[in-house]
Amino acid sequence: MPTTVRLNDREPVTDPSPAQRRIVAGARNAARILAFGGLLAVAVVLTRLLAGGQSVQVASVSVPVDRMWLVFTALTVAHVFTARFLAAYIEKYLDQMPSPMRAGWVFDEITTEGNVFVHGLISRAVSRRRLTFVHRMSRHDPSAWVARGAGILLVIAVPPWWWGRSGLQWSGDGWLVTLALVLPLVNWWAGSKWLISLSRLEDLRNRVERSAQDPVDESDIDDLKRLRVWLVPVRPRGSFEQSISTLLRLAERPLPIDDTQAQPPARSRPTGPRPPVESLTTSQRVSIAITYLILRASFPEADLPADPWFVTDAERSIYQSDWAQDRFQVGLVRRRWTEIELSN
Repeated sequence: MPTTVRLNDREPVTDPSPAQRRIVAGARNAARILAFGGLLAVAVVLTRLLAGGQSVQVASVSVPVDRMWLVFTALTVAHVFTARFLAAYIEKYLDQMPSPMRAGWVFDEITTEGNVFVHGLISRAVSRRRLTFVHRMSRHDPSAWVARGAGILLVIAVPPWWWGRSGLQWSGDGWLVTLALVLPLVNWWAGSKWLISLSRLEDLRNRVERSAQDPVDESDIDDLKRLRVWLVPVRPRGSFEQSISTLLRLAERPLPIDDTQAQPPARSRPTGPRPPVESLTTSQRVSIAITYLILRASFPEADLPADPWFVTDAERSIYQSDWAQDRFQVGLVRRRWTEIELSN
């Protein structure tokens, strides 16, 4: 029987793929590094205030407070390393064109955890209009406030000061003040990389849900036809997102087949919105079906239904004989490592 899909159904994912599990595990590791560093910063500041700047226990080892900058530097290196590969994993996963349910599951799995650095995270995928490398952090995002507080604590924890009987005391190298400013900036940059990439998963789900009720118009059909006729195997991610969205909307709304409909003039270039498609010709349906089968084989993570109404055994036979070896793939786009999060 043909399959009907509903784009706005948030069904639970019961079979997470290795790529999904890899992202969730990486995000948990990055969040644990941040949480451990945040707790250490609290302990160091309290020690400087209440214990005269003596020492702090780190993994059963007593570390003098004036040497804690070594621990914070090591944690920063670990965070940068984890963030670098985690962001790459997420972008590679997005290139696999995951379904909105799978993309949203990864985001929810991470942001519903108890770690305060990701709990309640609000998507930061939207960049500012003028500064496209700057991404918004919502005032209603609790994890954003935690990140700000941790950054301030790190600035306070690293310099060589303590509170003694005569008040504020200072002893040590002045370069630690510079380090106290550099470490929070590096951690903020690294956190921005993987959290912005993570936010793109939620943004994908939201975009698909918003477009679920959009009609399929003639330009959508033309784009699907060009995708197969030209068969450019490497295309931008957005191009495939649009094509898959159109196919899912078609799968949800069966159209009649009408081979008597008039064809537009060959040189016509319509301007403005084009009318919704009310029927398809047999030629259009066959072309769409072949494109669908190639896309389904190219992007398994998209979870395209196996039996949409516009695919018949005839198209499957044509696909197996002529197109079975053809695959699409997303063109590699270098993500800017200057992306950073800022408040609204």
